[in-house]
Amino acid sequence: MTNLTLKASKREVRGTGKLNALRAQGFMPGVVYGPAVKENINIQVKTADVRALLNSVDSDSFLVNLDLDGTTILAMVKDVQRNFLTDSTNHMDFEAVTPDTVVKTRVEVKLNGTPVGVGMGGVVHQIVYEVPVKCAVKDIPCCIEGDITAIKLGESFRLAQVEMPANVTTPFNGTVVLASVVKP
Repeated sequence: MTNLTLKASKREVRGTGKLNALRAQGFMPGVVYGPAVKENINIQVKTADVRALLNSVDSDSFLVNLDLDGTTILAMVKDVQRNFLTDSTNHMDFEAVTPDTVVKTRVEVKLNGTPVGVGMGGVVHQIVYEVPVKCAVKDIPCCIEGDITAIKLGESFRLAQVEMPANVTTPFNGTVVLASVVKP
């Protein structure tokens, strides 16, 4: 399901000043919550580990195995808080889940092929880069792929032309335009 692992430890420190001191020591605060844990767990992780993890994924919403003081918890990253000036990560929220937990997340849209319209002088204009989906954790696809080779100049590629993976639904209807081929 996921091969991403993040080592964490429980955190007793609370309060803005103490959390800023924790960040200065190279740690980032976080919290684990959800139906798979009895109560919220305040955690701390190494900032360098979080930076490496976030650089290895395409989205802020993904599954990770949290190694919490020797206990492994399957968790979904629900929120990543960043400093708006420096873009550094300040805090992360993790939702503890099981493989059968139904979640809402976003999945990347990948367009495959070169459209016929490009040969006619057009360019591909991708409009939607992520699609919201609802499914069990074990069924989360890595991406939604669509073959755009048949799209001509002036035509659009819609969600209805994509085959959604089994057991995965989206609130978008089939008329949502994912990409189009337009004149430059």
